[in-house]
Amino acid sequence: MFDYPSLITHIEEQEFVVERQFSAPRSLMFQVFTQPEHLKRWWAPQPYTIPVCTIDLRPGGIWHYCMRSPEGQDHWARSVYSEIVPPEKLVYSSTFADEHANPIEGIPEHLTTVIFTQETGTTRVAARVQFTNAAALKVAVDMGMLQGMSMTWDYLVGYVQELHQS
Repeated sequence: MFDYPSLITHIEEQEFVVERQFSAPRSLMFQVFTQPEHLKRWWAPQPYTIPVCTIDLRPGGIWHYCMRSPEGQDHWARSVYSEIVPPEKLVYSSTFADEHANPIEGIPEHLTTVIFTQETGTTRVAARVQFTNAAALKVAVDMGMLQGMSMTWDYLVGYVQELHQS
């Protein structure tokens, strides 16, 4: 089983796009992006963990999770789904939140569209992350959002391989 090692990144004026191919069926890739038991295994950049992850997978539903640092500091976030087309597409807006899923200041709110495309023996996953303006994109990039996504998608490669071997 071979997973394409590189993450492709494109940065535009108010958005960036990351994409990668995975040696897994589209239905599985959709599941690892939408089921808490999967997201807890790969979503956080190391050495952070995801001790809490809840998902109400419907338009208007909330995905709420906590990333915990090795020192025990919790960083909460929430996403609100606006479109769900299994196993093809997810659209959600995201921002930092408190432990009750109330939005707080921090990373600028952004809209993410994830497209899952079945190809011969692989699935291409592309995430378009859109901000309200170029300044908001700069804040997110300066905070390390692209590096964090790259790291977590690297973990996703290993996690998908584990799932195929079991």
